[in-house]
This record gives sequence, C-alpha cells and structure tokens, in this order.
Amino acid sequence: MQQPEASRSSGGEEAAPEIVVGIGDSGPSHYSAALQLAAQLCGQRKAGLILVHGCLPRLSLALRDEALERYLRHGHKLLVEAEQALSAMVDQDIPVRLAALPQTGVEALLDEARTAEVLVVQRRRQSTVGRVLSGRTSDTVAAQAACPVMVVQHDHQFGSGKRGVVVGIGAHSGLTALKVGIAEATARKCPLTAAYVWDLQFSPTFGAGIDPDGEELADAASWADSVLAGAVSEAARAHPEIELHARSVRGAIEDALLTECENAELLVVERHRDAHLASIGLGTLTRHLLDHAPCPVMVTPHSDANDHSRSTRATEP
Repeated sequence: MQQPEASRSSGGEEAAPEIVVGIGDSGPSHYSAALQLAAQLCGQRKAGLILVHGCLPRLSLALRDEALERYLRHGHKLLVEAEQALSAMVDQDIPVRLAALPQTGVEALLDEARTAEVLVVQRRRQSTVGRVLSGRTSDTVAAQAACPVMVVQHDHQFGSGKRGVVVGIGAHSGLTALKVGIAEATARKCPLTAAYVWDLQFSPTFGAGIDPDGEELADAASWADSVLAGAVSEAARAHPEIELHARSVRGAIEDALLTECENAELLVVERHRDAHLASIGLGTLTRHLLDHAPCPVMVTPHSDANDHSRSTRATEP
C-alpha cells in the first residue's frame, strides 16, 4: 500500500518553523479563512506550511487495506484542492507540504502539533446539540495540543484596519500566553495589550446583592494592578521595541476580553491547567471566546506555576 506523504523533514538538517493548517472534508468554505490566516502568518515570518487532513472518520473500526487506501486517496485529493486555493494567497517560494494521514482529524493534528510552531484550525458553526453529540475538533485540539492553536471563524476579516494583539492575564495563568503574544506582536509589528480582568465575587463584609464599598474596591484594584505589573514588567524590560500596554479591568472575564479585542487582530489566551483532561475539550469560558471573538483566538498551553511564583515575588517590596 502506498504510504501517505511525509509531513516532517528527515535527515540531520534542522527543520524550519512550520505552520500546520487543518483541512476538513466539508469543502473550501470550511477552511478558506484558515488558509488566509496561515498565508498572513507566513508573510510575517520565515516558516513553511503543512496542510494536514486526518483521513479516518471519528468513529472508525479496523479497516482493510483497500478501504484505508480509498480514504487516503480521498484525503490527498482534498489537500490538493486546498493547495490550489492557497497558491493565490502565498509567495511561490514558501514551501507547502501535504500530509494525508491514516488517523482521525484530531489525532493527526495533535501529532503534528508536537513539532509545529503554530496550528491553525477553522471553527465550524454548530448547534449546542451537535457540539455535544459530535464534539469539536477545534475544542479538543486547542485543549490538548503541544503548541499554540490559532482558531479562526469563517467571517473574520483580515487586513480590515484592525491592529494589535490582546493577551488575557490571570492570577495563576497567562505567562505563556504573554510570551506567545509578544512573539506575535513582534512578527506583526503592532502594539500589545496585556489585560487582567478581575471582580469581587464575594466578601465577608457584605451579603448577596450589596455592592462592595470603596475601600474594598480600591484594595482589589491595587491587588489586580500588582498581579498585572508582575506579569508584564519583565516582558517590558526584555522587549523595549514593543509598544506594550497593561490594562486592569473590572468585570466578567469573557465580556471584558471581547471588548478589549474589538479592534485587535488577535486575542491570545491560555488554556486552563486541567483542560487537557477533559474528554470534550475546553472550558466554557474559552469556548465562549472562540465562538464570539471578533478576531482569531490563539490558545496556548498553560504556564508553569513556578513561573507565577517568581513573578509575584519579583514585585513584592
């Protein structure tokens, strides 16, 4: 049986950074935005492209050689069509490789994510029932991939005047997202905004339905500012060339981040530390951002807890 085309370089030479794009089997409308975004990324950095299709259905039993060969041929045909669509978007000197793999879509993308610089997937519109019954490739891949995953919607606009990268920072998360966001802002030559969203969920001095007083709000705001300062101070020193803004915002996380990225070209968030344990994928907050963000969303692996401890100590008097 003919083997699928190799998706990684062999030999002793160090491979160039590669951007992986997931290609589904539902036609160009379900991957055209991902191709546009990947082409934009290639124009901003020296990287090759891999178009990946997992040829096996999600619930597949052991296949005979003839059936597997048929799936692989069909997958390669889909990739050739995607490559033709991509050719009008990228320079001819950008290396593009095709990988029709004898795996499910999720398995193929997770394998490629081990060596990729970034993985790009297009999010399909699904009803709540459909999402529960079938799951979403974008959710599972973003929750488990070893590299950052950039998720794009079909109606996201590129080159529409939006500018800047927004990074969500938390008390115990966000340092990996900030590092990735800095790399993206550098490649795009644009400003970066680090946003820490906070709110008072409860207080021993007031009951349900009673707003916190001014002193409580001031203390909470001061604490949020110190968390944000600890996260961005080292980044600001190490990257003076980047226009870096730090914003501490009170409110619901999803609402505040969606507001912050209204005019941005990219939102970067860090997945929950335990998200990879979920069989379906991401938590409700990240799924909400992926569904409603007006720009592509990049989901990064989580930070090391020790990194947060060091950043907190660095800001203590």
